[in-house]
Amino acid sequence: MALIAPARAKPVFGERLSVNLIFLIAGLSFASWAGRLSIFAMIFDFSGSRLGAFLFCMTAGTLAGITFAPALSRRISAKNLLLVLPIILALILVGLGMSVSILHSEVLAFVVLFTNGLVFGCLDITMNVNGAKVERKLGKSIMPSLHGYFSLGSLLGAGIATTTLSLGITTAWHFILVAVVIIALALVAQTGFRDWNYNYSRPRESTQLKVSGARSHRGLLLLLGLMVAGLSFAEGAANDWLAVASVDGHGLDHPTGALMFTLFAGAMTIGRFAGGPIVDRIGTKCSLMIMGMIGLIGIVLFILGENTATLGAGAVLWGLGSALGFPVGMSIAASRSDHLGPRAVSVISAFGYGAMLSGPPVIGFVADVTGLPQALWIIAGILVISLLITPRAAQSGNAVEVNH
Repeated sequence: MALIAPARAKPVFGERLSVNLIFLIAGLSFASWAGRLSIFAMIFDFSGSRLGAFLFCMTAGTLAGITFAPALSRRISAKNLLLVLPIILALILVGLGMSVSILHSEVLAFVVLFTNGLVFGCLDITMNVNGAKVERKLGKSIMPSLHGYFSLGSLLGAGIATTTLSLGITTAWHFILVAVVIIALALVAQTGFRDWNYNYSRPRESTQLKVSGARSHRGLLLLLGLMVAGLSFAEGAANDWLAVASVDGHGLDHPTGALMFTLFAGAMTIGRFAGGPIVDRIGTKCSLMIMGMIGLIGIVLFILGENTATLGAGAVLWGLGSALGFPVGMSIAASRSDHLGPRAVSVISAFGYGAMLSGPPVIGFVADVTGLPQALWIIAGILVISLLITPRAAQSGNAVEVNH
């Protein structure tokens, strides 16, 4: 079941390669600091609630960045943004490493993580809208594979974190290494981008959306957004808590905890690159339901696991189950018209990252009362609710047509 209407082929392969690299950069940056969270918690002696507050700085910054991104994009070309934002993100990562391992300043780390979220939010909207435009030019769905590159970046970041932890390399030097890689990739990506600006103007009043069952466009986006939010929560919770829970909840050492996160990121990467053919073969609804249930099984295994093998299996299934929710939701949003698509992508991105980043900090506050493994049951409960929404929300990609 194709989500993207056929379009005339255009020479955009260089642009697609470049946007692949930007998604990889975003994943690499995100996983680099997420893979070090257990070290942050040890250095600053974070309780669950204090770690939750620390993560909320990233959340608040990202949501602010998502809100600010459209105005920024009206003033600066996409090509320039996709160079400047990754470079700033790399420099912020260096600052975070220094605040943790050299200055040992908890306050500065909070401020730097908020700034990191602000820039990440701007980059997220910029790269997703850019990806949606490339998708429309190609006439086929590429969002799952684009988010596969984000996951590949996360896998690379988690692998580097695991290696540096095993070698005893400090957080500062680890982040300097990652920053150099990010800047180099951003410069390479520039060669394929064309200089264009986004259109964030309001739709013409004559635009009408005909939705099966007389569903309004706003209600349709809300339903799709809630589905994406629930599925994204499971991904975000793993990014923030899987390594920490492996160490503090299950008694593993720090390198093994980082390895658990690497297994999660690797499984999610495989699931996203395989996601396009799976959706084409069995349909959007079945794909999301099956993968969501696999993720639910993985979360339960991880919570109840009593040995490394079981925890590893849970992390793998958790990763597979988290693979398709966000990118397929973005692909449904991008299936709107060329005029409306980027606006829908922006809305769904806000839902997805809002849940991915604002929900998991709550787990830290609950963990202070119940213990960390028990607090992870929140993830399973929210995933169940999202699966109940999915059968109707997943049909929205084919339910809409736009007339001008």
